[in-house]
Amino acid sequence: MTTILAGMLMAIVLGPLSTWALDHDNLDPNRPIQMEDAYAVPKGEIGLESGVRLNDRRAGRTRITFQPQIIYGAFDNTQVEIQGDLFTEPRSVVGANKSGDLHLGLLYNFNTETLTVPAFAIRVEADFPTGVRSKGIDTAVMGVLTRSFDRLRAHLNVGYTLLGAPQGQERRGGYRVVAALSYPIGYPHRFRETLILDVYTRQSDLVGRRNHTGIEFGLRHQLSSRIVVDTGVGTELLGPTDRSALTGTVGLSVGF
Repeated sequence: MTTILAGMLMAIVLGPLSTWALDHDNLDPNRPIQMEDAYAVPKGEIGLESGVRLNDRRAGRTRITFQPQIIYGAFDNTQVEIQGDLFTEPRSVVGANKSGDLHLGLLYNFNTETLTVPAFAIRVEADFPTGVRSKGIDTAVMGVLTRSFDRLRAHLNVGYTLLGAPQGQERRGGYRVVAALSYPIGYPHRFRETLILDVYTRQSDLVGRRNHTGIEFGLRHQLSSRIVVDTGVGTELLGPTDRSALTGTVGLSVGF
């Protein structure tokens, strides 16, 4: 997985570069919270993104996740992604995303929002078993809606993940629903920050446990035309005994 990531990074750095102005209002998952909007990056644009996520659980050790990612606008209305999250305490991770797995994703936007129809996109993903204690190819599909109300934007993400080879008490598959709002702070006089709020529920990674249900706040700040920084916090209000008491994320996105 590390070799593949390094190879793609070298191809991006050494290949032809396009002029890209990163948009802090274009929302991708984990930058800085788990929701996303229905729009792909423009064709030919490339982004390198990285984040560090802290998960202080109510039971068990605090876990830190490193999230390197490459995003590429491969076609019109289509972005492809490659990612490989790295966890502390990797042998205790359960669910689809194991530490070191090679993650490939594709987001396709079907339409631009109109006065009566929201923007709609489909995301498909695959996690390959290159990580610690990982088996089988895990797949996921998600529908993404975005609707504007003046400057306020509403988002809905609904998805399902299927594990290729569940281990022990891992669930064979599970759904996730995220509802979110985003708002540009200071617009129209200043347009450098976007505030994001989401609420979510997802099935637990292990059979017989309650859904993880929580809330997250995030902020994306435009440092320059090519650099965006982000930060987010969250907590899980309901769930199993090891649910998150506090999550925190800081990240950086650079466009080429």
